[in-house]
Amino acid sequence: MKRLVVATLLFLATSCAQPPWHAAPVVEARAPTQVIAQTAHPLATRAALDMLARGGSAIDAIVAAQAMLGLVEPQMSGIAGGTLIVYWDAHEKKLTSFDGSSSAPGRATASLRTDTDGRLLPPSAIRHGGRSVGIPGTLPVLEMVHKRYGKLPWATLFEPAIEAAERGFPMPEYMHRILVEDNITLPEYPSLRMFFDAEGHRLPIGTVLHNPGYARTLRRVAAHGASGLLDEGGAERIVKAAQGGTLRSLMTVEDLRAYKPVEREPVCGPFLAYRLCTVGPPSYGGIYLLQVLQMMEARAGGRYDFHDADFLHLFIEAGKLARADRSQYVGDPDFVSVPTQGLVSPGYVRERAASIDAQQARPAAAGTPPGVKLSRAPQAESMMGGTSQLTVADADGDIVAMTTTINLGFGSGIMVDGFILNDVLVNFSAAPKPGTTVANAMAPHKRPFTSMAPAIVFDAGGRPVAAGGSAGGGRIPDYVAQGWIEILANGATPAFAVTQGHVTTADLGKIVLEKDTDAAAFAEALRARGHPIEVDPLLSGAGYIKREGSGWIGAADPRRGGNAEGR
Repeated sequence: MKRLVVATLLFLATSCAQPPWHAAPVVEARAPTQVIAQTAHPLATRAALDMLARGGSAIDAIVAAQAMLGLVEPQMSGIAGGTLIVYWDAHEKKLTSFDGSSSAPGRATASLRTDTDGRLLPPSAIRHGGRSVGIPGTLPVLEMVHKRYGKLPWATLFEPAIEAAERGFPMPEYMHRILVEDNITLPEYPSLRMFFDAEGHRLPIGTVLHNPGYARTLRRVAAHGASGLLDEGGAERIVKAAQGGTLRSLMTVEDLRAYKPVEREPVCGPFLAYRLCTVGPPSYGGIYLLQVLQMMEARAGGRYDFHDADFLHLFIEAGKLARADRSQYVGDPDFVSVPTQGLVSPGYVRERAASIDAQQARPAAAGTPPGVKLSRAPQAESMMGGTSQLTVADADGDIVAMTTTINLGFGSGIMVDGFILNDVLVNFSAAPKPGTTVANAMAPHKRPFTSMAPAIVFDAGGRPVAAGGSAGGGRIPDYVAQGWIEILANGATPAFAVTQGHVTTADLGKIVLEKDTDAAAFAEALRARGHPIEVDPLLSGAGYIKREGSGWIGAADPRRGGNAEGR
């Protein structure tokens, strides 16, 4: 197989100190034979393409890539996290989505800060640690989709990750950066010992890491399916690890074994000549994305220029309105009624767009979509960080866009059997005040809302022409809205889209422009319009593929160590 991107060179590059992301070249993969994969690490992309070369499907490739990411990018996603998938079945001409997001245990309290005796805990007590761990959904949802769309034997998909775990791999620059920036220390996170030397110092970039525990776990999973994670005492070890420390997890072995992924209808909406389809609740990311795109189409006058202060102002105000709606309405649809179709209906979105003042920032409040009476209290969102984006198209025309997460960087900070446990329960809202309801309030077996928004785009004839999404926590909807505007409205390549400076409304009370990018130059112009501006680094993790003739082109975000490859 002729590789159009030299994966080995990219892989070795992660072993060395790198320049700032905006100084590094972005390699765009071209796939004239329609096979392409985009992930957050070259080894994961290579594992995906290996499955495709063996005659596997897009879902075979995604499973292999996720298994590898749990090894080489464990700070962002893994087999003990949560995953959302949009899948296009080319033969059946059918689009569907699958919800493998993590859920609360059966003994969950009214909020993560509400202890079992009703006492309110300090925020520092629950940000990391056992109480924040949700019931993992990644392996169950991958197994569900593989049973329907996989071609290769399940066990085959784990061979590359098992080999790499035993052979070793160089510590990537991005992993080391998260260890430093999130202040991960051995005394505070003793189970993460594999990332430290004997004196407790973080290992340097390029150190060869081995993870035999992860290899043993993957062998169980390969042999027994998703339940292999829990077999041979695995479930008991997960519960024991999560019950260590000062704030014990409330999960049980029964919670782990009872988890079920859910197939859900995708949420679709128009943008220009396209139809963009993404995931629905419990993700709010898809609703937000469709609202912003439609609002910009209604107000931008056909000019989509992120180097124009007037356009940036409209983009920010649209994001504020979408975020206000998210705060009011979105939660787990198995527990609360979410007016999804009303929120993305063109008439409602145009009404929201018309409320934007073209010159001045205004406070944003939730609207009232068709058929809804405003009765819920607004809810806040914590800043999520640990996420990864994967996109694969196979030779049969099937496409997978998948976003996967363990939530914050290094999740709960608890490693067991070679993998890291998530801390997804921090994404639930605070406990409702007496007499009020909150859509995203925690409850037993409920799934917290999430910002993830993997998407597949179709042209007017119903042909899929692009796919992708982003990592980046609560900022994901802003990142992907900007990326899709560049690709669909401006005809940009994926490589161009992933390199543009970001603007986000996700940091409550302020608008953030990405430091050291063109976006930062508009700080004063936006302050003059009344926006509270800060200029900071913004660590996205976007990846897109786009039709080019009979094949694809693709690229991954240079802010991380990802890449795209085709053949």
